[in-house]
Amino acid sequence: MNDIANIKLPSKRLWFISKYLNLPEATGDPDARLQPFQIEQLNDQSQFTIDNKARQVGWSWTAAAGACADSILEKRSTNIFVSINLDEAREKIRYAKYIIEALHEDVRPRLIIDNQTELEIDNGSRLISHPCRPVRGKARANVYLDEFAHYPKDREIYTSAIPATTRGGCIRIGSSPLGAGGMFWEIFAEKIQPFPGYLRRSIPWWVVEGLCKDIKMAKMVAPSMLTEERVRHFGTPRLIQIYENMVESDFQQEYELAWLDESIAWISWEEIKRNQIDAQEEKLWYRQAKGIDAAMAMIEEIGIAVKEGKIENAFAVGMDIGRHKNLSEIIGLGKGTTPSLPYRFGISLENAEFDDQKAVLTKLLDVLPVTKMLIDQTGLGMQLAEDMQKASFGRAEGITFTNPNKELWSVELKVRMQRGQVPLPLERELSYQIHSIKKKITAAKNSVFDTEGNEKHHADKYWALALAVWASGQEVEVSAAVVDPEEDQYHAERRPSEWQ
Repeated sequence: MNDIANIKLPSKRLWFISKYLNLPEATGDPDARLQPFQIEQLNDQSQFTIDNKARQVGWSWTAAAGACADSILEKRSTNIFVSINLDEAREKIRYAKYIIEALHEDVRPRLIIDNQTELEIDNGSRLISHPCRPVRGKARANVYLDEFAHYPKDREIYTSAIPATTRGGCIRIGSSPLGAGGMFWEIFAEKIQPFPGYLRRSIPWWVVEGLCKDIKMAKMVAPSMLTEERVRHFGTPRLIQIYENMVESDFQQEYELAWLDESIAWISWEEIKRNQIDAQEEKLWYRQAKGIDAAMAMIEEIGIAVKEGKIENAFAVGMDIGRHKNLSEIIGLGKGTTPSLPYRFGISLENAEFDDQKAVLTKLLDVLPVTKMLIDQTGLGMQLAEDMQKASFGRAEGITFTNPNKELWSVELKVRMQRGQVPLPLERELSYQIHSIKKKITAAKNSVFDTEGNEKHHADKYWALALAVWASGQEVEVSAAVVDPEEDQYHAERRPSEWQ
């Protein structure tokens, strides 16, 4: 157990935990010891505290330990945990039971009520844990809002929690961030209005043992380093592996406390440039075509290039059906023996009739070695996708634009581009459309990937590219989630007028 002698006036709960808790037994870790930020958390005597924390740092366990100590030290006290779901709520009670069982027998209380969501001990104190719902009926309680940024009804729950401290008690909020919005961001950042009286703390990965190799040095220099640099320099092997398997912006949010603004570009200019190849310097072979006749001629040219061995002998293709004022876009990527998926062709079809689009797709599948083609089947695109699937014996497949699917495709594209695996031509419109996609968080805490409403386009090229990347490696069906009303209305507006 950590020495707390340097703390002049430790809180009663910190003193109690330090003196009576067998920490290795309580955690199941023989080497367990309280870390500095956990000591600070247990020593906190303020009325309101909010912690912006990395994932998996032990905040929930420490909260449970503090609540157990308070329950034993204060008769008839109430500690309430609010979690994002029922499983997480049960986990808090499980922590509390392990902690109580690991206390010295001289102070270990007897449980009067013992179930998955509530404990009551023999002095009348209670620990109540429930999923994401308002706090009611308590006027003197310690309330813990765990992963608060992820609550669908964050404002309602926060408003209900404040009165629970009317006659005493405290509010403890801990969460990893979820975009620059919502009550967690408002309280912590105070960008909209002040929230006076809050103690604010930040707990990034580099102050956590098990994630950082040299906490003392990292505290001094890590904040001024780039993410990859500090991960490689200070991260443990486990953290490095986590970093390598996440989109960097997601890692920054989950482990480095980054507030990702809802208007930020999903794919940055740096990531786009990482994949762009100067056609003259690197000699990226690619072709572009606008209109039916140009597309037909271009397909023949690509077929010759394949036979001559100039480019790959396999293609993954994506097609996005644009609104009637925009374009339907088709993008093909080459598939070789490396992870690289070079851009090989793009076809733009403006105001093209259904039969004309079908003719282009038919020729493309007949002439080129397409291993998989994914076609936007939302709305009346379904008929085109169905016809092509039958004609191609499954090489072409329709796919529905739902928010869950769009997130899958977008994450895959971003990861590939971060690795420099999607060589792109220096085409201004393609670059701008890729950069125009933004990740937004809805009021229901769902991720939405789309352009701003005032854009002149609707990122048809981006979605065609994302579908092509997904087609390159996806061999199983993706989510067939039901389109929600907002999503259905959005795609109803995207359909060509002659198809409505």
